[in-house]
Amino acid sequence: MSLYGLIVVIHVIAAVVGMGPAFAFPIISKIAKNREQLMLMHLLMEKIEKPVKIGSLTLLVTGLILGALNTYLFTQAWYITSIILYFVAQIFVIGVSAKAMKQSNALLEAAKTDVIPGAVLTLNKKSNSALNISSIIAVVMIMLMSLKPF
Repeated sequence: MSLYGLIVVIHVIAAVVGMGPAFAFPIISKIAKNREQLMLMHLLMEKIEKPVKIGSLTLLVTGLILGALNTYLFTQAWYITSIILYFVAQIFVIGVSAKAMKQSNALLEAAKTDVIPGAVLTLNKKSNSALNISSIIAVVMIMLMSLKPF
């Protein structure tokens, strides 16, 4: 196997690790029906978040290495668009969803009853919307890399 082929394999594995679980986040977050379940869901998502971050960063690094090994990729619109979309998705995941989840967690910990506060529900909807947008972006990126349409 060539170096390029090895990097492609690592890139694909990183895509599965970095993006796969992220598709489940909005589904997981809708399961919780009370404060305790929601706190458990937050804990679960925190635990899953670390390998997702590692996979996501590995995805970026290996993608850029592939471009460095074959510099013509930097002239391909699908490749450049994929890199831009990666950063846009990160804005939604880190800038919107993670912040909303952190605020939601703080409100949950401060709550004295088992009822989920309305502000937490609002923050969770905001987080889910951001995660759904990032999932759509991920699908577009996969299509761009697979089909290379332009």
